[in-house]
Amino acid sequence: MTGHRLAVPVVLFLGSLAGSGSAGGQNHSPCDIAPASLCTLSAAQTVFLLDSRRATAPYESPAAAYADGYRPIGSDAPAMGRHWVSLGRLFDGKIESARPELLTYALVDGRETLVGIGFAYVVDPDASRPPPPSPFEPSFWHVHSGRLDMESHRMNHAGGGLAGHEAISRGREAGHGVSVLHAWVWVENPAGVLAPNNWTLPYFRVGLARPADATPEADRAMSLASVGSGFFIDRAELFPDPGSAWSPASLRDAETEVREWWRARPPGPLTSTEVEWLGELWAHFSRTIP
Repeated sequence: MTGHRLAVPVVLFLGSLAGSGSAGGQNHSPCDIAPASLCTLSAAQTVFLLDSRRATAPYESPAAAYADGYRPIGSDAPAMGRHWVSLGRLFDGKIESARPELLTYALVDGRETLVGIGFAYVVDPDASRPPPPSPFEPSFWHVHSGRLDMESHRMNHAGGGLAGHEAISRGREAGHGVSVLHAWVWVENPAGVLAPNNWTLPYFRVGLARPADATPEADRAMSLASVGSGFFIDRAELFPDPGSAWSPASLRDAETEVREWWRARPPGPLTSTEVEWLGELWAHFSRTIP
């Protein structure tokens, strides 16, 4: 990540692009931009993504996305949501800020809610064409080259750690592949606006902010209150681990326990005690799930 700070003239331009968040027409400093993780990007990357955010605002309605050619694929992953893909844009060989190839929705109160976008292009197997130009370095991109049901269940969306030039080379060797860049322009991601997974989603889905003391184990347990255990069970079948000690029945028991706790607890932010309990529950029932 380049990490360049924005020059003053660019800041003024960004304030006009992010007008929906500006009070009384005041200009914004870089870290007033939403989401705040945009502040870590270069000026060109920030302008590109703010333009994308503005252009995809109509897709807050899934019906509008469907009418514009997007179709849902794969599963609703706990920290990723569900991808909607425009095949026309995927195969046009371009990366354009106002025409992302992917939209990401997550179920919130039973409603598909826009949480992010993505850019993608088909990897050229014979390397006769370079990747389409964009302001994002190769290290931000990762390649999917497996079956759709398997790819949508990957918790590591860097494809086993492959990203950038190495991932693109592997996709070319396989003779197929789609290079993808995720962008969380609608829901803040503490891991970074371009990080593939966003573990605020298990909390966002139930109307909470992710606690400052949340752990990866608590995040996963919290996802049982929203998306449930089915994703993890399906994933274990697609990526079997002979050394794993957990069982689907134990994870369903954990889901039942989390849902009962969630229904009984009073409204309000999670306490440190609750975060600790969630983490311990996940470790007890499913300690070998990554």
